[in-house]
Amino acid sequence: MKTIQFIPIAIISAFGLQLSAFGQGVLTPPGAPAPTMKSLDQIEPRTPISSVPFTIADPGSYYVTTNLVGVSGSSAITISNNNVTLDLNGFALLGVPGSLYAVAFANSQTNVIVRNGTMNGWRIGVHETSGNSRNVVLENLAIFASGSDGILFDSAADIRDCLCSSNVAIGISVTGGRVMGCTANFNRNSGIEMNAGGLVQNCWSGYNGNYGIETSGGIVSGCWVQNNVWSGIQVASDGGDITGNDCYGNNTGGTSSYAGIYIEGPGNHIEGNRVSASGYAGISVDSFSSGNIIVKNSVSGNSANNYLTPGTQIVGPLITNTVSGIITNSNPWANFAF
Repeated sequence: MKTIQFIPIAIISAFGLQLSAFGQGVLTPPGAPAPTMKSLDQIEPRTPISSVPFTIADPGSYYVTTNLVGVSGSSAITISNNNVTLDLNGFALLGVPGSLYAVAFANSQTNVIVRNGTMNGWRIGVHETSGNSRNVVLENLAIFASGSDGILFDSAADIRDCLCSSNVAIGISVTGGRVMGCTANFNRNSGIEMNAGGLVQNCWSGYNGNYGIETSGGIVSGCWVQNNVWSGIQVASDGGDITGNDCYGNNTGGTSSYAGIYIEGPGNHIEGNRVSASGYAGISVDSFSSGNIIVKNSVSGNSANNYLTPGTQIVGPLITNTVSGIITNSNPWANFAF
């Protein structure tokens, strides 16, 4: 028979007391308690704009808090410093008779972003005429019913995903830079005007009173240009690159001075465009220009005037076989006419 041995309680108690004597770490607080919540400036570090006229005189980030109505004789928001972001925050700047510009650049500004809002009824939506601003982005703006241009920017800028409609003059006029993903329609003058080179890409320009897109030595690529009174795309200088555009129903006045694509200048590259139902001619070169390359285009709806290329141009052979529908020319630079 086994003997059960009992350990005296006093010994266990003494052992427990010995264990509890070991150190448990430093218990003194490291310092005063710190705040655990963010301040209002940390939550919204931007400067609010709740009334106009307003001048942005310091670098920083600004946002509009509500729809704002302009004042006759004044601009709504004037940017007079560099390194500024202006977020319209989805709200509208609403002009009144005699009001000037929704957003005005006071001088040559650098590193400026204006985005996310509507401008309606101003003399000009976004206005810059210094010619020396740099690193400017205008994006997600809708500009309507300006007394002159929707956007008038005499410097280079990136203009992205903007809508400029029903303005009395030009929808978007910019000197260099890039216009991408924009819509310019129902403007009384031209839709998009790119001065002094630049890129117009993936835009839609339709139902404008003059040109759909006018460019001077720039690139126009991947655009849809429709039902403009003058030329769909007007190349007003030398060295332009007009590729992969769709031009439909332009030159609604039917005059010989305009076309689906009209070229005024030498050394332009016209390739891979689809032009149809132009009022007088599909692709046309004026009689004073030479050395333009015209290849891989498809033009229809103007019969003998599908291509008007006087002078010395470099033109791919024309495929005009509309009887059998079989392509009989394997030249990779051929143009289609039907």
